[in-house]
Amino acid sequence: MNVYDFFSRISISKKSYALKFFLATLPIVLAALGVIVLLWLELAGRIKVPVIALIALGVLLVIISALTTLFIFNRLVKPLDVAIDAMDQYIENRTIPVLPGTYEDEAGLLMVSVQETITKLERLIIEKSDMIDLLSHDLRSPVGRILALSNLIKDEEGAEKELYADYIVNECTGLLSMLENILMILKEENQEFRLEFVNLHQLIDETLAFFQFSIVDKKLAMEVSVDENIYMPIQPQLFKQALRNIIGNAIKFSPEGKKITIQAKQDEDRIELCVKDQGLGFKPSDMKKIFERFTTAGKKGTHGEASTGLGLYLSKKIIENHGGILEAESEGEYKGASFKIILYRLIIKKPQEKTSVKRNAKTIMAVRHR
Repeated sequence: MNVYDFFSRISISKKSYALKFFLATLPIVLAALGVIVLLWLELAGRIKVPVIALIALGVLLVIISALTTLFIFNRLVKPLDVAIDAMDQYIENRTIPVLPGTYEDEAGLLMVSVQETITKLERLIIEKSDMIDLLSHDLRSPVGRILALSNLIKDEEGAEKELYADYIVNECTGLLSMLENILMILKEENQEFRLEFVNLHQLIDETLAFFQFSIVDKKLAMEVSVDENIYMPIQPQLFKQALRNIIGNAIKFSPEGKKITIQAKQDEDRIELCVKDQGLGFKPSDMKKIFERFTTAGKKGTHGEASTGLGLYLSKKIIENHGGILEAESEGEYKGASFKIILYRLIIKKPQEKTSVKRNAKTIMAVRHR
């Protein structure tokens, strides 16, 4: 890449790959001109050199110039070789290359394009894998609850049976909604999702209703302090899934009779939503680990609920794709935990319009660091 880099520093060929090759041919052109000049001088009698010697010298100069030009040509096509090697390495080993992105000619733009293509392809593969993980993670819990409720119905009569049937309906409705959401994400041609302004208080109520059976079963006290006038521009189903994972964890890891606090506050164009429990907590040193995919910091719930180590990983990704931040804090094991969601550009007056954004944009709402 050194020769290519040298020609890229010449202003006339900085943005043109073809001009680099033109400059590379100059040694041959200059050699040929030199031979012509020497022959003219000899014919004009200004120098006395045998013609054969001039011809031999000319042939030698042309050969040397041709070899030099060939060497330069081989170096000038190096960016193409680098791009091809990057594609081959990714296909064979899924190795993400780091190609230079500072060159402005056609070859430089090609390397940038290859880098972006591989990066997008890798992100797509990871997202597909995440959806499979999401299926395995979030389908298991509702199906398990439906099975447990169905077994209870066999032994109950009257009002209790009707109550359990209502729980099953709620579980199935949530499950169907989640499946529709996943199918929407998996469609490759759907590169966008729709943002809607959703009432935060209502969203939390719906999420708590989804876990009503577990809340009652564990005799948990739910304390909700959220302004009813806050509306958030979000993709409802995706964000609801992230919220379910966070609140679901608080319920899962809370012993019977404990309290879970859900608070939200708004400061101009920023809102903070905090879910705090009095449950199992985690070591402060594990704060980053709990957000890892298939984290080793996962543990079973207080009633033996299974954990695949994916819920917080998926929630963090969903929130970051909305331009937000998900933070966690705990003073230690068995000292409870709090999870804070930070979003930007929120309003308190409900609008009528919807907006559309790119799925993978990191600036859907605003730059995080203001």
